[in-house]
Amino acid sequence: MTSYFRLFLDLCLFRQPVTNVPRSDTLLLVTGATAIVTGALNASPDERLSSALFLGASQILVFAIVIWMALRLRGLRERWTQTMTGIYGAVTVLQLLTIPLSAWHARLIPVEAQGMALTPPLLAIAAISIWTLAVMSSVLRQAMQIPIAAAVLIIIGCQLLLLMLVFSMIGST
Repeated sequence: MTSYFRLFLDLCLFRQPVTNVPRSDTLLLVTGATAIVTGALNASPDERLSSALFLGASQILVFAIVIWMALRLRGLRERWTQTMTGIYGAVTVLQLLTIPLSAWHARLIPVEAQGMALTPPLLAIAAISIWTLAVMSSVLRQAMQIPIAAAVLIIIGCQLLLLMLVFSMIGST
């Protein structure tokens, strides 16, 4: 287990190529599930646990579908398991860093405060979010053999699609 954690940490630090991630359906399911849980834990100070889990699962599903389609269009469908395992594993590592920061940020916000307050932990979370975008883009760039700008656009497109889906669901309730 520690060797997998080290591998995903090295992906986050751009020390390992995505080709070193094992092609394992079991590892894909484990990393996907842990990405959902760590994402929910990050959202839980602001959201109900059920909403946070739904958001995390939606993100995993949107990324899986969009990246599967992108790999398929490039004729690289066989790289999907490895690519998604790398992305989910790296995202999990980075989300583990933000869990204590989210809790710290929540403690710094006065109960009566409305809106978002800029705090040091929130700035750190923003920096980690940008790093997450860079890591996901790097993994996708390697898997698809495309320029980094194209990979960034695909990852941002996934995020926008997720936001549109979430807002459409919120609007329909």
